[in-house]
Amino acid sequence: MNLANGPSQTGAGLDESPYPLAFVTDGGDARAVPEHERESSSFRCEVVGLGRFHKEGLVADVATGRTWRLPADEGKYLRGTGLAPAPLMHWAAGLHGDVTSRIAHIANAESLILDELRVTVSQRFASKGSFARGEAVGLVFELTWEINIVTEESEARVSSVVDRALRSSPANAAMVTAQAGRFALYVDGRATPVTGLPQADATTEMGPSPRRGRPPRPAGPAVAEDTVLTTWPGANSSTVVLSDDQQGAIGWRARASGSYDFESGLVRATVGFPEVAATEQWSLLTDATNRRAPSPLSYFSIGTAFCYHTQLCRYADVRRMPISSPRLVQSSHFSTSGGEAEARPFDTHLFVSGGIDDHQANSFLVAAANTCYAHRALSVNIDSSHVTHVEVAAASGEGGR
Repeated sequence: MNLANGPSQTGAGLDESPYPLAFVTDGGDARAVPEHERESSSFRCEVVGLGRFHKEGLVADVATGRTWRLPADEGKYLRGTGLAPAPLMHWAAGLHGDVTSRIAHIANAESLILDELRVTVSQRFASKGSFARGEAVGLVFELTWEINIVTEESEARVSSVVDRALRSSPANAAMVTAQAGRFALYVDGRATPVTGLPQADATTEMGPSPRRGRPPRPAGPAVAEDTVLTTWPGANSSTVVLSDDQQGAIGWRARASGSYDFESGLVRATVGFPEVAATEQWSLLTDATNRRAPSPLSYFSIGTAFCYHTQLCRYADVRRMPISSPRLVQSSHFSTSGGEAEARPFDTHLFVSGGIDDHQANSFLVAAANTCYAHRALSVNIDSSHVTHVEVAAASGEGGR
């Protein structure tokens, strides 16, 4: 098979766009409240394929209307081109940014002085079974947090802040509490019942927004950001290549590591897959206000949609399904009340056209859900642990603040 081609897609590839990889397409309401200060947040994601594994997504904050265009690609492990972060890189950066910004917010609210705040999150995955025969399944294991803080405060006080930040993080709640996603299917514009997975309300979604014959464009020069997504160079090597007909399980990790900038309030995380392709690392900037960079929950939401779309492309290609430009629309809803976070089940609406019947289209939808690592992570309870390392700041007070 030739994974580089994928199913029929539309639009120019990522290497043909004149714009930065990440930019704002709709400025929305400038008076946005940071995510860690909200009781609830909702997002609408649209994803379309651009050929090969190139895809672009629009992620809109429903409350403010502010919308980011973000791209995704796959690396050499899936015979991709690596021109944009992989779906799970967006996803991991959102998980990382959500917890990191909440630690800083709670500490600031309680006048707890942190000189440095560095967070690393690691999620273990595996893929098992033949994708070509429709038997593949994504496996999800431990979620691990390592939180390093430099401060003169007591370890007990810092640990309390970290625990509350984890409990108040909707992204972390989505990981540790099982919430199976819901799906809706549209074949040639016609709503079709879904079997084998929870059914979303098909009447609530009218499909991807009209593109008016052209791809998304920046809302203005001030919001075309070329520093949001940056790649890290490295040697041209890969330790694991994911196969469409593998028999044994192949294990690997998604890992995000980075620090909070106390002056700007931004989080930058370096994200990669250490066991899969150690060279293909990206640096993603996160902004809880969703202004200078996408917010953590924006990344977490669009990363899930991107991951599902990749599996759609893989399955359509290996099964030689005559599908034209699969598109999806996903809605996600998060809340925090009384210091406890909740993530509602994600609703994913898949739109397909081409020479396939309803049964084939449903099999297509289910196979992608079974192998989408992000959806699998959301649908099972995951053991989580964290390690808090507290260092005493130098007497001079010099540090990260």
